[in-house]
Amino acid sequence: MENRVITIGRQFGSGGREIGQLLSESLGIPFYDRDLIELAVEKSGIDLETLEKHDEKPVNRWFYSIPSQPNRLTGYGMPIADTLFVAQSEIIRELAQKESCIIIGRCADYVLREHPDLISLFIHAPMEERIKRIMRRYSLDDRQAKEFIRRTDKERASYYNYYTEKKWSGMESYHFCIDSSIFGVSGTVEKLLRLAG
Repeated sequence: MENRVITIGRQFGSGGREIGQLLSESLGIPFYDRDLIELAVEKSGIDLETLEKHDEKPVNRWFYSIPSQPNRLTGYGMPIADTLFVAQSEIIRELAQKESCIIIGRCADYVLREHPDLISLFIHAPMEERIKRIMRRYSLDDRQAKEFIRRTDKERASYYNYYTEKKWSGMESYHFCIDSSIFGVSGTVEKLLRLAG
């Protein structure tokens, strides 16, 4: 039997990460998000701070010809963003082969598109709901929260579209797209547990 893998793409402020964590706890399977960066540090040999700057960020084509620092994974010549994508893709495939798990972002739905027991989700919510969540989480005013959301969504979309040649947030890119504001975070988790059953 293949390992069940759930990948979650998400709009910033939609509660996608929290939904993933709660699903992980309910299903008793590991949850991977920012830990993928730390695993990529081990695989590539590039320092954490450098990789964090490039995590789910758009590739700047102007810098494309500038080689990255040497690393164990690719040697010279590959931009750091590409090195990170290659490292995380390898890690994602290894995790899916090893165990059932939930993976947040990092084009995991695309990387695992051939995995026989994959459920790919995209979590979204209306802008007003996301603004409220980000205002609470980061103690921002309405304008600051809206700008933070737009900037983060733009970065995620650029990153996803560049590496997958698919459309981030486009319903044809995922098995299921879910508006988390309809049932709330807990209600969304309940619905997804039935789906994953």
